[in-house]
Amino acid sequence: MAILSNSDFLSNKTLPVKLIRRDPQEAYGLHSHEFSELVIVYRGSGDHLIHGERRPISAGDVFLIRGQTRHGYENLHGLALCNLLFDLHETANPLFALRRYPLLRRLTALEPGRIAERRFHLTPEEMPRIMEVLNAIEEEQNGRNEDYPSAMAALFVLLIVRLSRFFHDAEPEQDGGPQALYRLLNELSDRSAEAWPRTRMAKVAGMSVSTLTRQFRRATGYAPNEYLQRLRLKKSTMLLLNPELSISEIAERTGFSDSNYFCRQFRARYNVSPQKYRKLRNG
Repeated sequence: MAILSNSDFLSNKTLPVKLIRRDPQEAYGLHSHEFSELVIVYRGSGDHLIHGERRPISAGDVFLIRGQTRHGYENLHGLALCNLLFDLHETANPLFALRRYPLLRRLTALEPGRIAERRFHLTPEEMPRIMEVLNAIEEEQNGRNEDYPSAMAALFVLLIVRLSRFFHDAEPEQDGGPQALYRLLNELSDRSAEAWPRTRMAKVAGMSVSTLTRQFRRATGYAPNEYLQRLRLKKSTMLLLNPELSISEIAERTGFSDSNYFCRQFRARYNVSPQKYRKLRNG
């Protein structure tokens, strides 16, 4: 399974997002990426493979693919997508300071998962207002005029505002429902260096440990502890870009109490030692 890295698609770390049109979208086998991806289907139809399921998609559908989530596309019929790639954990991203802002957290409501049967679909009246913002983002991205990263960040926030307003009438979730699990995912992202036994995760999500384990794997494709470790390792790659931080400090900041264990897990994940990764990235 292919794993698409930030360096392949988000090499300019000062850009808040990167917009890619896939028109038409070609069949794409199961893959994952380090970054997150907001997808707007604006024409055609096909099947979205995610969480071990085949989900039909068509013009008007909007969904979020979190980093590390396995997914792909098959059985396509003129499918055209706008993909917005972003990484809110990247400190150089203009949106980094807003990552805990409630508005950006609403993106999680657009994440498909087997725990949620909700499907977000734009009406023919709503689609032009969303395409208007997407076209403006693309114009700023291609024009590269003065302060265009700031303009793109502002437009991305406007996009989330419009999507949020279109979906504001979604039914409220009960404790232990999809939104409870999404709250847990946000907590893990914000506080990944802390100790997270499954009992704590279950309490945050409002469900039993056994239900959490089952629902978590269905939603993310990973067991809770595996997901947390991948998240910690992802954050360590950003800290490694700071030459003033020692490997031991980075291990501690990302939740690894043993730097040797951190180095072993890092090598297993990225096929290179933290020291070598730092040297390659910093030149």
